[in-house]
Amino acid sequence: MKSKIIAIAAGCFLLGSVLVGCSKRQSRIEYNVSLGRKVFQEIYGEGKVGLIDELYAEDFVDDSPGGGKGRDLIKQAVEEFHRAFPDLRIEIEDAFGVDDKVVLRYTAHGTQTGTYYDIPASGKTVAVRGITIFEIVNRKIRTEWTEYDRLGVIRQIGALPAN
Repeated sequence: MKSKIIAIAAGCFLLGSVLVGCSKRQSRIEYNVSLGRKVFQEIYGEGKVGLIDELYAEDFVDDSPGGGKGRDLIKQAVEEFHRAFPDLRIEIEDAFGVDDKVVLRYTAHGTQTGTYYDIPASGKTVAVRGITIFEIVNRKIRTEWTEYDRLGVIRQIGALPAN
């Protein structure tokens, strides 16, 4: 009888440990997804570059095409996008997390009233879809991988023919 009680107690302890572990993991994933959404809504969408030092790790790496290292890279990119498309608006279509990664699928909308990569203002409105993956370590973004339809943007602003 005593061994059954010990076995039941041990089983309850193990089950409780698993549930607590799952709860902590789920809580971390929820935080990571909310961080990814905040970055897109407030930094990329609203241009709040002051949040970058708070939300990105010191050893940040942008592993996207043309990327590099450091938070200043993101600050510069956000400022340049907002100069080219001051009415930039981002719609997050999907956001989910797995372990230390967050994936966001989005559409960005804006009117090119400023220079975009040496292409003068066209006054044309664009809609471009993209996907970003963030790696989050110690509650900050350490790595980013972004792919968006750069060619589509260039075509929509009239710098290249549509076909």
